[in-house]
Amino acid sequence: MIAPNMDHGFGRLPAHDERDARYPLSAAVPVGPIPTYRYWRTGPVLDQGPYPHCVGFAWAGWLQCSPVRTPSGPAQAEAIYREAQTVDEWPGEGYSGTSVRAGAKVLTGQGRVTQYLWATDVETIAEFVLARSPVVLGTNWYQGMSNSLEGIAEPIGVLEGGHAYLVTGYNSRTRLFRCLNSWGLGWGQHGRFWMRYGDLAYLLAQGGEACAAVEQAVV
Repeated sequence: MIAPNMDHGFGRLPAHDERDARYPLSAAVPVGPIPTYRYWRTGPVLDQGPYPHCVGFAWAGWLQCSPVRTPSGPAQAEAIYREAQTVDEWPGEGYSGTSVRAGAKVLTGQGRVTQYLWATDVETIAEFVLARSPVVLGTNWYQGMSNSLEGIAEPIGVLEGGHAYLVTGYNSRTRLFRCLNSWGLGWGQHGRFWMRYGDLAYLLAQGGEACAAVEQAVV
């Protein structure tokens, strides 16, 4: 059972750009058969606390995941967030949160990724996760996603904010996505949760986004 959301931060600000369509995630899905299910290995579960730094923590978590695992932690997550606020779509830094795109820009500037790609449909996300790597999601977050039975986050109830988190796996038989949050091990199923295919489609239709990148191995 996912515990009620009391002291957890959000922080994803929507910032859509029509130019994202030029860089589709679908172009990076390999041609050929893909597995029925896959769950990528992750690093330690991070905890952003009550602060609106989810974008930094989502991208730091993404760096820790297979297939290219780059050590990362809270300090790196905070640094990504702080720098993202300097390159995002809004002037100054006197506001809470930032965009998923800004986090990707930071990693590009650090030489950790060579290109970042986008998807707004659930089928592309499923195929990419099965074939290539985890993805960062930026969506609305509802009360039912914080307090759901059996670890399945449902987008029902009061809208609590915008949130960034990771899809780290998918099973095409159960049509469930495995997701990693940044609210510590004490939340959800040791920091993780499940999401139904249809529920993710619903969140994407509300202006949600999915972003992944071509990652560089950093020695």
